[in-house]
Amino acid sequence: MTTCLIIYLAAGPTLPPDAFHTRTAAEPLDRTACRAIVALLLLFVPASLFWGIYEQQGNTIVLWASENTDRHLLGWEIPVTWFQALNPFMIFAFTPFVVALWRRQGAREPSTVAKMAIGCFLAALAYLNLVIAARLSAGAQASWLWMFVYFFVLTVGELYLSPTSLSLVTKIAPARLRAMMMGVWLATSFAGGFLAGYLGTFWSSMGKDSFFLMLAVIAALAGLMIALLNRPLRCLLKD
Repeated sequence: MTTCLIIYLAAGPTLPPDAFHTRTAAEPLDRTACRAIVALLLLFVPASLFWGIYEQQGNTIVLWASENTDRHLLGWEIPVTWFQALNPFMIFAFTPFVVALWRRQGAREPSTVAKMAIGCFLAALAYLNLVIAARLSAGAQASWLWMFVYFFVLTVGELYLSPTSLSLVTKIAPARLRAMMMGVWLATSFAGGFLAGYLGTFWSSMGKDSFFLMLAVIAALAGLMIALLNRPLRCLLKD
């Protein structure tokens, strides 16, 4: 973080001037600005649901990898901690390809809200993958390949939701409230973290396939909620 701060301060003079000094603190909120705030608040709930199931990778998914996954590869046992490195590595590796895909789609590129819905549906697919793994293993240990597929699909889902949602806030939030609305939006991770802990309490009392199915349903529900908001918000977002 210190290195990043040094780079930011060193490159600061090369950044274009912002336009915040051109507005006044008493600038009134028009109807469009109010609609934008309402739109972000409506999207707060499904985004929080997404982060609630996403954060299971640092909670119950660790238990699944440790207790229910066959981690042997060519006579060598994969450390559980290595699975935790898959998501950040895949974010770094997949981002250029996902962005290239969006550019290649051109006019057919999904809207920002549609991308968020796709991200939730991909998260649901990632957990359905673990449902299949739990049922096929029938109490035995499942192959580590199921975990690899899980992280692969979940990471792509995150790339469809996380950066696009942050971009959405910067695009539609009123200028005078942009910083505050960004803070409000980041609170989806805060709410999702509490939800992740609550959902994790069901790990010991539910069958593993049922637990993963519950997470898949929650993710799909979040995607459906966002998809239903796509048309009403289309005129406002204009993208």
